[in-house]
Amino acid sequence: MNVNDYVKSMLESTKESVVGLDFDMRFDVVDFIRKELAEKGLTQKQLALRMKMKDSQLTRILNAENNITLETIARIYHAFGCKPIITERPVYNLISDQMKRLSQTTIADHQIMVRGQNTAS
Repeated sequence: MNVNDYVKSMLESTKESVVGLDFDMRFDVVDFIRKELAEKGLTQKQLALRMKMKDSQLTRILNAENNITLETIARIYHAFGCKPIITERPVYNLISDQMKRLSQTTIADHQIMVRGQNTAS
């Protein structure tokens, strides 16, 4: 099963659960990281070094594979010189927001990185 199909099935199966909210928050963090990396012209490796984290761990975060602790969120935002802010959103928009994000993301964005090289190559 490819990543897009997996995420779609997870989103559909968690419409009414806290797990769906967890995925939504993970996507918020991933979106923030990708936006900041692009704006600041940093690589994933450079960010991992700033965070004192293995590149493979950051890859798992960017693939929304791992639960992210508050400490890790703080390290991410600190690496970019800012502080996270939690905002409230109605839950009914959760699935549609996640599906929009998924449709805007290509499978290449979710390829597992091994020693800094894309495994799809």
